[in-house]
Amino acid sequence: MTMPLHALALLLAVSGPTLDAKIAQVVPQPAEDAWLTIPWQPNLMLARQQAQRSGKPLFLWIMNGSPLGCT
Repeated sequence: MTMPLHALALLLAVSGPTLDAKIAQVVPQPAEDAWLTIPWQPNLMLARQQAQRSGKPLFLWIMNGSPLGCT
């Protein structure tokens, strides 16, 4: 099976340093991943107790439907 000419041209156009630059543009930077360091607590009662002990506010993420917005 051969590759269509336009697909081959596209593949060659984004190879090498150009492809690396495009990948670097979409890969999350360390500062953008800071939310991963938050100790999320799926148990509401444990979260409330931890917040009370530490004197910190409790943030609730509540939604209705699919988390991908596919409702």
